[in-house]
Amino acid sequence: MSSQPNTGGRLIRMLLVLFGAVALIAFPIGGYFMGNFIGTHMAVSDIQNGYAYGGLLATVAQATHNSVYAQEANISQATGITEGQSDVTTLDVLGLVLGLMLDAPLAYLLVSEYEKLM
Repeated sequence: MSSQPNTGGRLIRMLLVLFGAVALIAFPIGGYFMGNFIGTHMAVSDIQNGYAYGGLLATVAQATHNSVYAQEANISQATGITEGQSDVTTLDVLGLVLGLMLDAPLAYLLVSEYEKLM
């Protein structure tokens, strides 16, 4: 049997390049989904707080017959929804940027290993 002396090292490098290329795509996507997951859980809390405070103000508006409290109840509910949406959007972008930042050193290592293969 004749085999080249560095076949095992070459195979390992080829696998590193292959899995490195997959990781270049997976890190930003994974960061996006992780940010979406955390942001969604934060949004639930914001929306619940907005509706709870809005419900309190609506009760006060019914008891006092003051229209200002009724308007503030609607504003509080809308504010809770808006804060929830901004949480999700902000953490989506933050996760995506974090994934892209992790790609920079990985891309350097990937290129250096690929050059060693050639």
